[in-house]
Amino acid sequence: MTRHPFKGISMGLRLSGSKGETCFFVTTTFLEHQPYGNMEGMYDALLDSLIFYCNKYKAGLFGYVFMPTHIHLLIRIDGEKLSAFMRDFKKYISQKAARNLGLNMSHIWAPRYHKIVIFSEDIFYTKLKYMHNNPVKSGLVCNPEDWENSSARHYLRGTKDGLSEIMENY
Repeated sequence: MTRHPFKGISMGLRLSGSKGETCFFVTTTFLEHQPYGNMEGMYDALLDSLIFYCNKYKAGLFGYVFMPTHIHLLIRIDGEKLSAFMRDFKKYISQKAARNLGLNMSHIWAPRYHKIVIFSEDIFYTKLKYMHNNPVKSGLVCNPEDWENSSARHYLRGTKDGLSEIMENY
């Protein structure tokens, strides 16, 4: 029996610029859209880093997908902390890639990230569905839940991973 993909999600949505937690849809890409995600160990490094920085910044994670050339996050965080969260997350991955994954460069990310403030449930669900369908649209899998590097498995199959605890707390 398939679990309803959005059951149990609660949100406190606020407009950008307000103090307190805001829900964001965030996209960041690897430098020049290089497929660094295909490197052995990259998705594990992304997962470990995301867990660490969600805990450090007390961020609530609603969804994610790691793609070969970019990542998407649906995250609730104090809007004033998002920039620091992304800076630290990307810096850690760059350093780990240089150290452990064999990349001889200090920067693997495009310099900026794109964020959209989520101010309604309709937009929230649209972005979550878009994110989960990204691997299907890219031809990587036939079904969203077949992509191992996504929260779609958590929602559609009830599969637990390292981020499930963070996702279930929000």
